[in-house]
Amino acid sequence: MSEQVLCLLSDLPDPGAKGPFRVGTVDVFVVHQGGRIRAWENSCPHAYAPLEMEPDRFLDLTRTYVLCSLHGAHFDPDTGICVLGPCKGRHLTAYPIRIDHGKIIAGAR
Repeated sequence: MSEQVLCLLSDLPDPGAKGPFRVGTVDVFVVHQGGRIRAWENSCPHAYAPLEMEPDRFLDLTRTYVLCSLHGAHFDPDTGICVLGPCKGRHLTAYPIRIDHGKIIAGAR
């Protein structure tokens, strides 16, 4: 199986987010904040709907939290835990990634 490059690290500002990317049967997105890169499945744990309305629009206006555009839940971009909204305390599903030569690559599940 060939590796899937999601995006280049240089294309992902800090703070910033990119996606969704189709990996197998799931859509994922990546978040860069405070020098840390995380990837999450693009599914709200409250409504099981995609988080964004437009590609690459996963962060709130302050670029502090991942935002569900459907109902306004706010998720910590590092832990995936919902800190505000109807699914408070629940969390996004992490997706494994690795960084190799400036490329963010989907990991094996």
